[in-house]
Amino acid sequence: MRALVRGLAGSFASAICSGFSKKPISLPLAQQQHQAYIDLLRKLLPGGVVELPADDRHPDCCFVEDTAVVAGRTAVVTRIGAPSRQGEEAAVSAALAQLGYEVTHLAPPATLDGGDVLQLPGSTHVLVGLSKRTNEAGVAQLAAALPGRAVHGVPLPEGLHLKSLLTALDASTLLIADTPAGRALSASLAAHPALTESAGVPGSSPSWRHVFVPDPVCANVLLLSDRRVVTQRSDAATEALLDTLCVERGLQLHRLPRATEFIKADGALTCCSILLPDA
Repeated sequence: MRALVRGLAGSFASAICSGFSKKPISLPLAQQQHQAYIDLLRKLLPGGVVELPADDRHPDCCFVEDTAVVAGRTAVVTRIGAPSRQGEEAAVSAALAQLGYEVTHLAPPATLDGGDVLQLPGSTHVLVGLSKRTNEAGVAQLAAALPGRAVHGVPLPEGLHLKSLLTALDASTLLIADTPAGRALSASLAAHPALTESAGVPGSSPSWRHVFVPDPVCANVLLLSDRRVVTQRSDAATEALLDTLCVERGLQLHRLPRATEFIKADGALTCCSILLPDA
């Protein structure tokens, strides 16, 4: 496995944000946090990191996950839901084609952000959040582009992206933000066909455990293919929970400093890379 990342724009302080944080983004601190992220991926991933240059015309371009969904050797280039971000995908599309992926593009009226797409490990199921950024047409076009996958649209109660509320820790555990929105999403997924069949076997017992994470930011973890998990600093209760879960599952947990400047821009760990599995 390797990862595709993109440099931090000099204009990052103007990135789109929900207004949750009233403090301005510190560009020097953001650069330090982003470099720590890339350095860790270089250390952990045997295939290394492909780094694209930043584009100062696009303050959010470091959130490269939103621009493409990679499954096997297919790369689906998205149509980002925020109009001001459309155009970020061009450099990513060219890079994926150069890396030998079969590249396809979503088309209007579809909108889809990669942050809404969760490929469940050990499964052919793909959950796609129906959010402010991703619509039904985006889900339908993604499903058509990935015929070997079962793509499911999941309405979000609130939040920017699906992965703002949940990610997979492994092939049997979902980490979910312990918020009203996270608990509502968990309830809606409890009987979902993607989560009620063990290893995709019809009629089998449910295999997914829902774990609620006290710090909503840390419900977003980056799962690497070799059972390594990347998280970030948090409160004591959240860190203890993730430590215990990883020990129980034989996972290696790697903890980055708190990504404060990316949180101000509604970002999380998965946002800053596209994982490229081995062929």
